[in-house]
Amino acid sequence: MKTEEPLSATVEEYLETIYNMSAEDEQVIGARLAEKFRVSAPTVTEMLKRLVRDGYVSMDAKRAVTLTEEGYQAAEAVLRRHRLTERFLVDMLGMQWHQVHEEACRLEHFISGAVEARVVASLNHPTTCPHGNPIPGLVPSARTYLKDQGALRLSTIEPGESASILCISEVVEDEEALIHYLHDKELTPGTLLTVLDSSDAPGEEQQEQFRLQVHDREVCISKSVAAKIWVTR
Repeated sequence: MKTEEPLSATVEEYLETIYNMSAEDEQVIGARLAEKFRVSAPTVTEMLKRLVRDGYVSMDAKRAVTLTEEGYQAAEAVLRRHRLTERFLVDMLGMQWHQVHEEACRLEHFISGAVEARVVASLNHPTTCPHGNPIPGLVPSARTYLKDQGALRLSTIEPGESASILCISEVVEDEEALIHYLHDKELTPGTLLTVLDSSDAPGEEQQEQFRLQVHDREVCISKSVAAKIWVTR
């Protein structure tokens, strides 16, 4: 029977991650969560058992993890605080978009409903965080946002096609490092770009395989990074 006590920061982080992976159509399994959190498989197994017991997730015969409705609501509550905090740090405190993820991770677990409501009002009901991801409760459906926007991974865009960056994936091992990298490359939400060419290098993966026209310069990124950028045509 599920406890009414506040969720721990660790539980909230698991629910956030499962939510983000599901939103981006990634398979959620224990091994992927262990990779994300850099912990052992048994540690993840114990946490998943707890989440199943408390009614936040279910697991099928292949051990794939799915949020229950209760799990979705809990995940959206913490994601809303996280993304509102990022928005507040950028819009009200003047921090840069690539500087706020870790700060928001620390603050998201301690924001009360009253403070959350004041932040929403003071920011005039923002719909996305600085990285372009939807704020649950402030868009029609955060769960289907990518599909609703017709978003595609940049890595699937053909040479010669143009697109606009919608958001940056939150399903990465080190979001702060990725966001700093994209900031340096000027690949930010709202940026218009054209894919110039891409190549599948044989053997060991090369780091610069995807060539883009961004503003008035060429930018090269790896295909693995391109897969973490969601765009609209």
